[in-house]
Amino acid sequence: MSTATTAVPVTEVQRLDRTVGEVLDAGALVASMRSAIAGGAAYVVPSGIDRSLLVELRSYLAQVGRSSLPSYHPIEVGAPNSHRMNDGDERSYVRGRFHQFSFFPWNQDLFGLFDLLGPAYHLKNVLSGLPPTSFLARTPEHGCTARIAAQFYPTGGGGLNLHTDPVDRHQLTVPTLELSRRGDDYRSGGVYLTRADGSVLDAQAHLDLGDLLFFNAATPHGVAVIDDGEPLAWHRFEGRWIVLLAVNRLQSTADIGDSMELDATDRR
Repeated sequence: MSTATTAVPVTEVQRLDRTVGEVLDAGALVASMRSAIAGGAAYVVPSGIDRSLLVELRSYLAQVGRSSLPSYHPIEVGAPNSHRMNDGDERSYVRGRFHQFSFFPWNQDLFGLFDLLGPAYHLKNVLSGLPPTSFLARTPEHGCTARIAAQFYPTGGGGLNLHTDPVDRHQLTVPTLELSRRGDDYRSGGVYLTRADGSVLDAQAHLDLGDLLFFNAATPHGVAVIDDGEPLAWHRFEGRWIVLLAVNRLQSTADIGDSMELDATDRR
């Protein structure tokens, strides 16, 4: 039976001047980061990925979203790469307004995303006290698999309710990669973390296109509404784009908890 994850408030956000690959080569720094993240610290780490490639990926995903129907597939071995909309879906563990594109290691894709994001996954795993290549094989490990989830939050309503994610044998941190920039692609909103006194830390203010954010999955976090008050237009794919480097339990795995919603706002 799964157990609930105890919330870990954020304490600070630090920006590193080293890329993911450089951090991986600095063992003492990684050990320090692991301890700090366990205690609530968050880190911004440049991915080192060419920004023009990230913009190209964003354009490709928008094209997929416009030209094919969204569909839902449970996380099980052999699940296809796919995309779906979540417009306040009450079946979700955490309600939000976003369009999600999922990729699994047993499928191929045009961008070779698991190779492109391999160093970031390696750092995620090492920070979680795991071997670097954990969960990246075509065969799941310990009832879990890696899943790359690109998420688009549309201008005029995109967001995600405050929640925590499970910390267990599969992860300590769930990094996100920025595919857009506040101030250029949208004006307001974005990812936030909460402190022990309940106040909000605007993590988005520390992030740029191509940056990775590492924080404790048990830290309460959400996405403030993107350009609140503007007309909502899903089909334009204008707003905030990120990639979530997830490790998820398979639907048949019952001994790892689910994300826990802390704010039940209906976003529709």
